[in-house]
Amino acid sequence: MYSLSAIFKAVLFFFCIFLCGCAYTTQTYFLPAGIQTVHIATFENKTDQPNIENELRSKIISAFQNDGNLKIVPLSEADAVLTGTVKDYSRQPLRYINNESVREYRLQIGVDFEFNALLENKIIVKENNFFGDSSFYLTGDSVAAERQARCSALDDLASRVLNRIVTLW
Repeated sequence: MYSLSAIFKAVLFFFCIFLCGCAYTTQTYFLPAGIQTVHIATFENKTDQPNIENELRSKIISAFQNDGNLKIVPLSEADAVLTGTVKDYSRQPLRYINNESVREYRLQIGVDFEFNALLENKIIVKENNFFGDSSFYLTGDSVAAERQARCSALDDLASRVLNRIVTLW
């Protein structure tokens, strides 16, 4: 027969294991309780890339819809609004062939954005020089490769914007 002390130690041990398993978590909804809806405004475009602001808006809307924490609504119904500016579109060489010509590029898209609570007229999140990136190789159709990298960089940027707004690490 087991002693009461041994049973207590076993229960305490499993309780400690349970608590350790729950020690790491991300917290969502660090936003004020009244914010349940958001309007995603079209970002201003200060790059030489036509229509990038509309592509980014579509990607951000999709990211918010997939996340499900905040509902996308028109500005007149919103508790908060996301605004911003696309400021940077750049390609940086990553790899070279024989130290002469570029083989792979990193594509970066940079924005400044604000997430504002409309009722309190308060800035909740403000970020400058916030980037999404991707890379592409210069093989075959380089225009198609860059277009695909642009799509991936916009996906990455939209995901980062969403995570910055709804997740507190």
